[in-house]
Amino acid sequence: MRLFFAFVAFAALLGAASCNDSSHDIAHDDAAATIASETGVAAPLPDDVLYSSKALISGKLYARPSFDGTVLAHFDTLQQLHIIDTTGGIFVKARLLHNSSAKIGYVPKAILPERQP
Repeated sequence: MRLFFAFVAFAALLGAASCNDSSHDIAHDDAAATIASETGVAAPLPDDVLYSSKALISGKLYARPSFDGTVLAHFDTLQQLHIIDTTGGIFVKARLLHNSSAKIGYVPKAILPERQP
């Protein structure tokens, strides 16, 4: 009889676990990033990012699309920028991972490599 109840409990737990619909969770994202780093394939970009790029020279991330704007962060040629919006004339909206926090601001288009279609 105990074996029967153990089997029923196991079946109930298995059924409850299969109903969990978390197809997009952090563990899945971490696994994709780990696989990408181990295989040399580029990691998947977030949905709001158009493309990823590194600057040709060191630069500044501005709070508004102006050279007179507040500087949010300085970056060098090794840091990856996620380009979010390219509709501006001189600046693009970008996300920079800086000191374990993401900063969103504006970067001059002139310091980014020309993007091939």
